[in-house]
Amino acid sequence: MSRRVRPRSVTVTALAAAGLLSAANGALTGVGSAAPGPAVPPDTQASTSVSVHCPFADPLGPRALTVETTATLPAQAKAGTSATIGAYAVKLSLPREVALSFLPAGATTGALRGTVQLDLAVHQDDRSDKVPVSLVVAPTPLPETGDVVLTATGTVPEIAINTIGAVTFDVTAPTLTLEAVPASDAPPATTAPPKVACTLDEGQQATLGKIMVLPKVTPGTEQKQPAALGGMKTMDEEPPPNVYTQPLGLVSVISNSTVKKLGATVVSTPSFIVNGFINVNVDTADAWITGATAFSPVTVSFLGFGFVPVSATVEFLPVDYQNSRMIAVTGALYTDEVTQLASMRATVQVKARMSHAEINGVPLDLGPDCVTKDPVQLKVSGPYDPFEPGGRGHVDTREAGGFTLPGFSGCSTGGQDLNPLLEGMSSGPGNQADIYLYNLLGCETPDPADCPPLTNPPGSGPSAAAAAAQKAATKPR
Repeated sequence: MSRRVRPRSVTVTALAAAGLLSAANGALTGVGSAAPGPAVPPDTQASTSVSVHCPFADPLGPRALTVETTATLPAQAKAGTSATIGAYAVKLSLPREVALSFLPAGATTGALRGTVQLDLAVHQDDRSDKVPVSLVVAPTPLPETGDVVLTATGTVPEIAINTIGAVTFDVTAPTLTLEAVPASDAPPATTAPPKVACTLDEGQQATLGKIMVLPKVTPGTEQKQPAALGGMKTMDEEPPPNVYTQPLGLVSVISNSTVKKLGATVVSTPSFIVNGFINVNVDTADAWITGATAFSPVTVSFLGFGFVPVSATVEFLPVDYQNSRMIAVTGALYTDEVTQLASMRATVQVKARMSHAEINGVPLDLGPDCVTKDPVQLKVSGPYDPFEPGGRGHVDTREAGGFTLPGFSGCSTGGQDLNPLLEGMSSGPGNQADIYLYNLLGCETPDPADCPPLTNPPGSGPSAAAAAAQKAATKPR
C-alpha cells in the first residue's frame, strides 16, 4: 500500500534511522550529556494541578491530595542540546490529622520535613522516557489550626533531547517521605521514616508543558535548503520521505513595498498565514515552513512622473489569481552565521494589479485585469523564529538587491492602450519589500476560526485574525 497521509508525522523508524533517538536504549532523552545550546526565547511559566490518592498507615488509610506543580520551561531547544527546567516546585496540602500522625504521640505542635520523589514523564507520539526528580521539603511548622501546606523544591537534571518536534512533559504521582523535625537534644532516629507511594487518579490531564525542538542547523547549510523545498507544494500531495511536520501557530503578516519610480510605499493591512506547517526533513535536517496568505487592496497616492497627482488601488495577487486568492508561501529556515538567530529565506511570486485610478482627480478606468505581465519575484530573507511565542520577524529584499516591477498588460479603456503609461510611471528595478511577521500567542491550529482571542499585532482587532483569514480563504478572485 502506498504511503498517503497528510504530512503531519514521521515514523519512529525514520527517526531512529536518522539517529534522533537515544542510541543506548531507544529513549527520547539522556541526562546531562549534551552541551548547552545557543540562546533561545525567554522561558515560559508552566503549572498544573493533579489529584492523587496516598495510602497512609492505619488508622488514617488512603487520603485524596491535590498536588500543584510549577516550573519554568524553555520555549524551544535544538536537537542534540540540553534543556534545563528551572524553579521546579511541588505544593500539597496535608490534612491536619495526617500531619499530626508524624509527630510524637500526643503532640499537637511541631514541624515536618522530608522529601518528595517523582518522575517527570517525557514523550512525543509513541516514544517516551522518564526523568527522576528528587525534591526537598524544608522544615514546616504546623499551624495552630487547619491543614499543613508543604512545598517541595529541587533541581531537575539537564535533559538532552534527541528528537525533533513538540516534546511534552507530564507530571506523575509523588512518593512522600515525611517525618517530624526532632528537638535539638533528641537522640538520633533508629528507623527510617516510612515512604508513602501515591497514585495518580485516572481520567485527568497531567501535562506540565511542551518544548518545541528544532533541528540543529550548522552554519553554511542555508544555501542548500531551498533545493529541498520542491517536494512540498500543497498539503494534498505525497510528502517527501522522512519529513516531520508540525502545525504552525497563527502568524500575522504586514508588508511594506516601496516603488522607486513612484516614490510611494504600499502598506498592507494585516494578513495571516493560514494552513501553515513547519516541516523538517529528518535525514538532512533541512527545515522550512509552508502556508498561504492573501492581501487586501489598498489605495496609494503618488506623483506620476514626479509631478502628476495620481491615486490608484493596488493589490498583490497569486500568479493564478483568476482561480485563487491565496498566495503560496514556502520559506527555508536556517541559522544566521553572524547573529546566530533563527532566520528565514523565501521567494514569493505575486502579480500586482492596479484599478480605480484617478489622475488629477479625474477617474481613469484601467479595466478589470490591469496586472503585471510577469510575476513579481520577491526574494526575502531575515530573522524569523516560528517557534517563539509572541515573537516578531522581519524579512526583506535587501540581500537580493531589491526587486523589479515588471511591465503591465491588460490596462486599457475605450480601446486606448494604457500599458505604456503605467510602465513609464512605475516599472523598473531597485524596489524594496519589507515583510513583518508576528507569532500570535496561544494558537496552534491551522484554522484561525478555532483560535481564542489572542494578542494581535498593530492594526488588528481582537477577532480580526479569524475574520480576515476566513474571508481571504473563501473569497475567489
